[in-house]
Amino acid sequence: MVLFRPPNVARLSALGKVEELTKAAHYKKDPAVRAAACAALTEMLDFLIESLADKNLRKVLVCRNGLKAIGQPAVDKLVFILDKGHLHRRQDAAFALGFIGAADPAAVDALCRALQHADPLLRMIAAQALGKIGDAHARPSLRRATADENEQVVKAATKALKQLTA
Repeated sequence: MVLFRPPNVARLSALGKVEELTKAAHYKKDPAVRAAACAALTEMLDFLIESLADKNLRKVLVCRNGLKAIGQPAVDKLVFILDKGHLHRRQDAAFALGFIGAADPAAVDALCRALQHADPLLRMIAAQALGKIGDAHARPSLRRATADENEQVVKAATKALKQLTA
């Protein structure tokens, strides 16, 4: 008698169960289940990104975890949004890239460009994300950001530089 069965990815996907699909993407006993869950989450990519702006913080965290499980396809979409999206979407994308820990060169470059954006909140979030990622290629941009006119950006860039050397 089997007490625990592998997650039914098709059912979870049909029901839009992001949190359960994210757990299935980390299912250790069967690589096929992990692959199917990641594929299902990838199909939900636009929904996950849109949900980053939700007021329900639990839902936002679940969606961030889903994006992290997806990996590179999510990073590519978030980089595009960071470069071309509406301001609030750019802020969400920068935060998500830091949460994912996307050491992808395109993500680091996009976050470095975001350090020069007119919006101080976006600059601060980009500096924080670069600190979480920890890629040394961000060092020159973060050093420039330590001379920013906004005190919060300076603090975030200084902390990020310390994280790079740690």
